Amino acid sequence: MSFRLFIYYCAICGGWAAFLAWGIAQALGFRGIANLYLRATLIAGILGLFVAAAVGAVDAWLNAVGSQRLVRISICLGIGLLGGMLGGFVGEFLHSKLRFPVFIGWILTGICIGASVGIYDLLRSWRSHGDIRVPLKKTLNGVYGGLLGGFLGGLPFGLLMGSTAIPRTDLAVSLVVLGLCIGFLIGLAQVILKEAWLKVIQGFRPGRELLLAKDETTIGRAESCDLGLFGDNTIERLHARILLQNQRYLLADAGTPGGTFLNEERITGPTPLQSGDKIRVGNSVIEFGERQKRK
Repeated sequence: MSFRLFIYYCAICGGWAAFLAWGIAQALGFRGIANLYLRATLIAGILGLFVAAAVGAVDAWLNAVGSQRLVRISICLGIGLLGGMLGGFVGEFLHSKLRFPVFIGWILTGICIGASVGIYDLLRSWRSHGDIRVPLKKTLNGVYGGLLGGFLGGLPFGLLMGSTAIPRTDLAVSLVVLGLCIGFLIGLAQVILKEAWLKVIQGFRPGRELLLAKDETTIGRAESCDLGLFGDNTIERLHARILLQNQRYLLADAGTPGGTFLNEERITGPTPLQSGDKIRVGNSVIEFGERQKRK
């Protein structure tokens, strides 16, 4: 998946997830609940659950393999639900008691949804005593996007909440706009503020891109590899690794007979990478990109 498609799917899936949340809230009669705090908490909670799951699923499809995807989505589900409930309650309290704009609660919900995207990587690095700088950056990028998405998407919702009678269709549109904005801006923030990435320029599915958000990224034919290059028998199941050490990215061969090449030179050990470097494994060529060029 390219980064452009990643942003697109985050937005579209966020909007559809919000529409689904609205439909379930309607079916369960949440809008008819007299207690304002309970109503806001339930509606925001179900919205946070579905939007976080949708955006987390898109991120997992881009940056994870196998069972990792289910774990990532499950974490997003939990954080989205709790964050949405907290945002709904706090937003309603601030609006009812202090006359704050209602979108304050949606900002909090967006922040939690955005943070959920990077929590899996952050926890894994922390448990393995690895470098948490990159996954922390990914988490913060999600927070920035979720904050802005909650603000922009919450504005029309807040305007409608100023009315005592909220038309059913207007509420649906407002929630969908909210989901679209949160999803879009989380995806956009992840891409614009990314630090390092890979792009397949020749081989299996050229144009595919991958964010680097952990200490070790694997390349090979195996389905468990972070960057899977299938259909090329000259590539080993585990062919190469990209390692993050002392805030630098290194390319290392996995002891393969065909070797790994950096700018058409075979590497013999872990070799530092610079933005624009070309990595060749088998018949595939991958470009390494980095936001800050290192000397």
